Amino acid sequence: MSPQPCLGILLPDDGPDDYEWYSLSDEAPGLPPIRMGKVPSDGHHALAALLRLGEVERLAPVGQALVEQDGAEAVVWACTSASFIGGLEWARAQSAALAARLGVPVTSTALAFQEALAALGHDRVDLLSPYPDEVTLRLASFLREGGVCVVNDKALDCPYAADSHRADIGTEVRRFCARYPDSSRPLLIPDTAVNSLFLREALSREVGRELLTANQVTLWAGLRRLSGTRLPQSLLGPLATIP
Repeated sequence: MSPQPCLGILLPDDGPDDYEWYSLSDEAPGLPPIRMGKVPSDGHHALAALLRLGEVERLAPVGQALVEQDGAEAVVWACTSASFIGGLEWARAQSAALAARLGVPVTSTALAFQEALAALGHDRVDLLSPYPDEVTLRLASFLREGGVCVVNDKALDCPYAADSHRADIGTEVRRFCARYPDSSRPLLIPDTAVNSLFLREALSREVGRELLTANQVTLWAGLRRLSGTRLPQSLLGPLATIP
């Protein structure tokens, strides 16, 4: 029997040890092997820092190790901000250049958001952004380039990824949905520093609205690129039913 295909996750190394990616394989039995590649980062949500973080020359060596040493058959750059910060064409060029260097399918969290929204048929969304205002505006612009309009948004103004990680995202979602009760649009929650995979389903039921989170779309986009992989509905929600 051939070994299970392996998914490689490129993740900034700016966070604490309890990022959910680090324990995901243990906490969600049935997933294929997931290997982490840590990309050097200071975690700062400043435009210049994010552009540097998203440079292919910084990402490629870590991705090559995932492919050559860990056997990754697909790779996802799991950093929302450093995959949208330069715009849609920049994001596409980033993934294409990495795929050419690594020799396996490559995507990113920002592109996964676009892919998920297209697959679900949404072109209008609300946005709860952990980022500062300037970075949040860049994300809204990125989504608009892909044909998605942000109707309502709130920026939590977290200067570093560690601040995003510490945010009480459940409380923030409840506040947002109380202020903007229209449940016809999904609520996007970017930033892979936000642990969301194991609270998304219950929180979505509680607020009566579809939630799309960075780690949810990242995992979905990565698993889709591995042949024969089961999509876990508890983690992926409606995305799990998309072939």
